[in-house]
Amino acid sequence: MEKRLALSFEKLGDAGDMVVKFNGEFDKAGYGEIQDELGKFVNDFAGTNLIFDLGELKFINSEGIGYFMSVYTHLVTANKKLILIGPNAHVADVFNAVGIMEIVPIFNSVNDFLNKK
Repeated sequence: MEKRLALSFEKLGDAGDMVVKFNGEFDKAGYGEIQDELGKFVNDFAGTNLIFDLGELKFINSEGIGYFMSVYTHLVTANKKLILIGPNAHVADVFNAVGIMEIVPIFNSVNDFLNKK
């Protein structure tokens, strides 16, 4: 059976920043598939900027939004940042509707983030 949500991790530069690429649907079933792996990664993250690349994220629901906000809060309390990259129109509409775009920086691409850093 194919996974609903897959992750890949990539180091960005020498500062310890990391990119987590999401591919699939971030709903209850998708979150269940990646919960342990992503939770451990976020808890162990030692860099400054944790970048969630959402270019291949097809869908997100309230469970996914709640998780992103808990990651944001966790990082802020550790003096770190969550950066969101490239959400599609559906995901961007959801983020806009719940106000995430006013709290978490969102860029079109990793290069856009690097250029504005």
